[in-house]
Amino acid sequence: MHEQAIPFLMLFGFLNLALFFAGLLGRLFRFPAILFYIIAGIVLGKLIHAEEAIEIFSEIGIVLLFFYLGLEFNLSRAFSTAKKIWSVGLLDLFFNFFLVFGLMLLLGFDLFTSILAGGVAYASSSAITTKIIVDNHRIANPETELILGLMVFEDIAAPILLAVIAGMSTGNDLTPLTFGIIFLKIAAVFAFSIAVAYYFKDRIAQFIDKFIDEDIFTLFSLGGLIFFAGFTQYLGLSEALGAFLMGMIVSESGKSHEIEKVMFTIRDLAVAIFFFLFGAGIQFGGEFTQKMLIALVLMIVISIIGKFLTGFLGGLIYGLSKRKALETGFSIINRGEFSIVMSKFSPVYMIPFIGIYVLSMSFIGILTAQFAPKLSNLIIPKKKKKKKRKVIDEAVID
Repeated sequence: MHEQAIPFLMLFGFLNLALFFAGLLGRLFRFPAILFYIIAGIVLGKLIHAEEAIEIFSEIGIVLLFFYLGLEFNLSRAFSTAKKIWSVGLLDLFFNFFLVFGLMLLLGFDLFTSILAGGVAYASSSAITTKIIVDNHRIANPETELILGLMVFEDIAAPILLAVIAGMSTGNDLTPLTFGIIFLKIAAVFAFSIAVAYYFKDRIAQFIDKFIDEDIFTLFSLGGLIFFAGFTQYLGLSEALGAFLMGMIVSESGKSHEIEKVMFTIRDLAVAIFFFLFGAGIQFGGEFTQKMLIALVLMIVISIIGKFLTGFLGGLIYGLSKRKALETGFSIINRGEFSIVMSKFSPVYMIPFIGIYVLSMSFIGILTAQFAPKLSNLIIPKKKKKKKRKVIDEAVID
């Protein structure tokens, strides 16, 4: 007798229930739900990972995630943030991309794997960092402006880096001409998007106002987004870059909030499935050579130190006190969505490596961010305020 296959609808329903309980655990323990989605994928992934339809849905999650990041940037904000934070951003690139890239080359990994590892280690998780800041009521803190500014810088730089990695992953020889073609494609797509955003922003705003209340508008907005993301993928770049730029085009029209409301629910579902399937793809039993184990340990150590130094030194450059600079360093150690998206272009033998790295950095980074003020106070204790002595008028005593 043949075993009866589990219906897709039953699997999809089970997946949504599993994600609900994972999110519930996140609320219970006051941890970002992302970590629990990944853990749920590790535990339950074997049951669901084989379903191609669910994997396609998770790819839509990537597109929606980067689209929402793009919605945060109109052109003026992107340029003004880059001007204000560029020195800290370059520090970030050095400590968290180039140091890891150099480490992997020294350990004998090829050029593409080394660049991929640097990309995986580069960006902090915007989702984890901002959630902890909001949950712990740290929005008004002096270090928060620097942290969010750095997240903006990374949100702009990471899609470009991702596009380079996607272009290199096609298997072509890594020659100066190959790099030149990749950067030419990126420049062309950026130039096109900026031109559309600048010259057609009023028409886009009018179109959105005209159709925003119509049921069919969701079909247009989602279809246009996925088409443009697919187009950048067709060019040999990443779909994430196309989604990010589409978000930037909409943001320039001034209609970000209206579009957010239209696709809010589907984004949360697709993104949750994306993190779940990443967890499902982590294989702890694969071949793990001694070289890879050494590389993993060193990469985690360098990543922790690198992000901490970025925050601490960047905080001092930004004009923060030493204690607040320490808080900044502890708050940005986590890694998350960018690292996971870059793992899509990884060679098969590197998938367990990246999976364990992201899981470790997410957990360590959540803990350091959650307790950043306490850790900073342990290193530089707050000065206790001296109680004012009451001056008693001697004449009254007499």
